[in-house]
Order: sequence, then structure tokens, then C-alpha cells
Amino acid sequence: MAKYQYQARDMSGNNIEGVIEASSEIMVITLLRRQNLYPININTTTGRGITGILEKKEVFAQKRGKITLKELAVFTRQISAMLDAGVPIIETLDDLSAQSVNRYFSQVLKKIKKDIQEGSNLSQALSKYPKVFSQLYIALITSGEESGTLAETMTSIASDLEDQLALISKVKQAVSYPAVVVAFFIGVVSFVFLYLLPKFKEVFEDFGAALPKFTIIIMGISSFLVSSLPYIFLFLFIFGVFLFFFRKTPTGMEYIDKTILKLPVFGQLMLKVSFSRFAGSLATLLKGGVPIISALDIVSKTTGNKILEKTILKVRDGVVKGSLVGTEMRKYRIFPLLLTRMIMIGEETGKMEDMLNRTANFFREEVDATLNILASVIEPFLIISLGAVVGIVVLAIYLPIFNLSGTMH
Repeated sequence: MAKYQYQARDMSGNNIEGVIEASSEIMVITLLRRQNLYPININTTTGRGITGILEKKEVFAQKRGKITLKELAVFTRQISAMLDAGVPIIETLDDLSAQSVNRYFSQVLKKIKKDIQEGSNLSQALSKYPKVFSQLYIALITSGEESGTLAETMTSIASDLEDQLALISKVKQAVSYPAVVVAFFIGVVSFVFLYLLPKFKEVFEDFGAALPKFTIIIMGISSFLVSSLPYIFLFLFIFGVFLFFFRKTPTGMEYIDKTILKLPVFGQLMLKVSFSRFAGSLATLLKGGVPIISALDIVSKTTGNKILEKTILKVRDGVVKGSLVGTEMRKYRIFPLLLTRMIMIGEETGKMEDMLNRTANFFREEVDATLNILASVIEPFLIISLGAVVGIVVLAIYLPIFNLSGTMH
């Protein structure tokens, strides 16, 4: 357990500050919500002594383990079915931990079962493993416990996770063939420029033939690549290491995410995926009774993009001051007009969840359409590019051969 300093507002809008002890930040949010307080800012104090050391060891142990989205979706679907059938939670966790082929996940489930046996509820036990269960996941479980609809909530979470898996599968299918073509393209070009052309260059030099200007240019590129190959590998290695560590810094994450959004076609595709997650997750949280301020705070972390996350938190800050979500979103160009308008209609009509679900479905369909277009455009483009490179190389090789034939005749 760690101590957290928090700033919150009560239902009258008064600022309240204090210190609370909890296992995680999401648990702090849950405890404050139960007191009808809306968290604005939460900071943790670093643990010291034996407790602090043990907490750091637990975090390190969690980092070594890994649970895939598919495993989490299967677990959630299984636990929802067993709870719906009336199987006690302890027995359910016992069965699922025994069935899991992931040893780390099995150990996590055993510890969760132990915590529940010692008096914790499911959300409190799950919140000890933030690397496994996201804030969104915990918040939905908490709302299900409070409303007495845990089995239904687990079913809803399982469906959302399965939708995410389906989307990821579509993206992988859409890029798999182009990726294979690109790899083949790089392999062919490397073989031609690093091995084949140098061999032909030696042959032409032995004959002492005057090479056409076009062939000289292509041979020059080949010679440059061969002589520079060690430096190219060194540069790629250094750049890769730099990018790896730069990505882990807040500035690096923001810069890279901002760059991704500026990419033609792919940037818009990433935004559509993020908006689909945002709308769907927000709808699910609101349906579970999570207050809009807490819901915005949680969904900001589901977008997968730091720029969008910061913008959503700015929207949340505006809502804390009394503004409407749609009104705040209109201030930022990153949000498409459709998303903003649907949220404003939802706020005006009191059908926010319905409007958000419709918007999430719309963006999912947009992602599907974009992926289909990319697949139909990228594949022929890559094939034509490969053919063009091969054609240029063949021309560069055969021009001197034709010249030699003419000279010999």
C-alpha cells in the first residue's frame, strides 16, 4: 500500500485536498468516488524502508510477466460465464488459474483469489496488478460491483476486448501482405546492388568497354552502397538505440505520436482507431455509472496517443469548471466534427451512451473501409515499384552488353 496526495471537488464544487492510502491510483479514484468526490489531481509519495523495497520488487516482477490481450479477453469471457452460472468467485478464480497456460497469469489469479479470501472485493484485488488490468477494466468492475451487475459487466468487457482483438486482426491482415512484399523488395534490391552489380562491373572492366552514362550512375550507386555498408549498419544501430530510449521519455512519446498523426493516410487511420476506442470506452463507463469527469480521465489513457490523451485531459479540466463535454471538445481541432456533434446531441437529449456507441461503430466501419482502400492501393504500388527497380537494373546491365555486341561486329 502507498500513500497518495489528492485534490478533488465535492458535489458543491468545493476544492478538497488530503492524503489517502491505497494500492494504486485507480483505487484512490474508486475510494474518492464512494465519498462523492471527483478527483482532479493525484500524486504518489515514494515508499521508503522495507515496504518501499517490497513494492518496487513487486513492480519489477510484474514487468517481467506478460499477458496478451487475447488471454485477457478469454479470461474475462470465462469468468463472466461462470459468474452468470452462479459459480462463486473464489471457485471461479481457482478453476481459471489451474486452466491458464501462462504461468505468470496463473500466479496472479492465485494471489487475487487469496486477497478476496482475506476480505478484498474483486476490483480491489485486481487493482494491485495495473500491468495486467487497466484503469478502464478496474473502473468497470467497480461499477459492476456497486450496481450488483458484475456478471453482465464482465460480459460487456469481454465483448469490448474481443472487438479490439478483431480490429487488431484486421489491421494485421491488411499490412501482412504489403509487409511481405516490402521485405522481398528490400531483399531483391540488396542482392542486386550489393552482389550482382559489383560482379557485372568486374566483367565490364575486364572487357575495357566504355559504359553508358546511365550504367555508370547505377554502378556508382552500387559501389557507394557496398563501401558504405558498415557505416549504414552502424547508423541504423545507433538510430535504433536512440529511438528506443527517446520513445520512453515524455518528450519522445509526444514527438513520435505527433509525427505519426501527421503521416498521410496512416495518421488518420490511427486517429479513427483512437476515436473508436474513446467513444466506446466512454459509453461503457457512463453506462456503468462512472461520473463523466472520472470517465474522461480513464478513457484518456485508452487512446494510445499522448497528444490525444493530453487533449482529452484538457477537456476534462474544462468539464470540472462547469462546461459541457461537447463545448470543450469544439475548442480542439483534433476532434472530428462528427464526434463533437454526436456528443453534443447526446448531452442535449440525455442519450449520451447511445450517441457514443453509434459514433464508436461509425469509426470502426471507417477503419475497415480505410484498411480495404490501403490494401487495394499499396499492394499494386509495391509490385509496380519492384518491377521498376528490376527494370532499371536490367537496362543498366544490358546497355553495355548491346554496346559490346555492336563493337565486336
